[in-house]
Amino acid sequence: MKIRCGMVAMIAALAVMLLMTIPAAAPAAVSLNSYERQVVKLVNKQRAKRGLHALRVNASLVRAARRHSTDMSTQKFFGHTSLSGQTCFRRMIRHGYKRTGYRYWKAGENIAWGAGIYSSPVVVVDGWMKSKGHRAVLLTRNFRNIGVGAVKTTDGFGDYDGTVWFFTLDVGRRIK
Repeated sequence: MKIRCGMVAMIAALAVMLLMTIPAAAPAAVSLNSYERQVVKLVNKQRAKRGLHALRVNASLVRAARRHSTDMSTQKFFGHTSLSGQTCFRRMIRHGYKRTGYRYWKAGENIAWGAGIYSSPVVVVDGWMKSKGHRAVLLTRNFRNIGVGAVKTTDGFGDYDGTVWFFTLDVGRRIK
């Protein structure tokens, strides 16, 4: 009986030691809606054509992008800076894409809105690729992370009544 109790205690101690060496679990993968998934796929397709790394979905960037698309749709504005004055970089940091602890931090953002056929992810990414500045954000060699927020509103925007989609694409890279 003593030997058995000693073995159980030793196995328990070994299990605790093993658990302490396992790194903390990564945050659960973020779920993207179909428009967001399409944007990621289309951007990575454009990058692959040019021999660039595929971008990996980052939960912090998704949160920042969705927040901005939601703000644009509910507050009826279109711009990189929120109505409260928060820049895209501040928003990314606020939602967890921190600079602290990294020797390298770089980020960029594209936004779009569209209705009808102009709300298609294919049309949105194609539009970005036709714009020099937006294309540069998509094809920046150093970027490794992506977050997309595609948010639908049914109460229009500007002169358009009806369903409108707002898109925010946040990209970045951090190196420890």
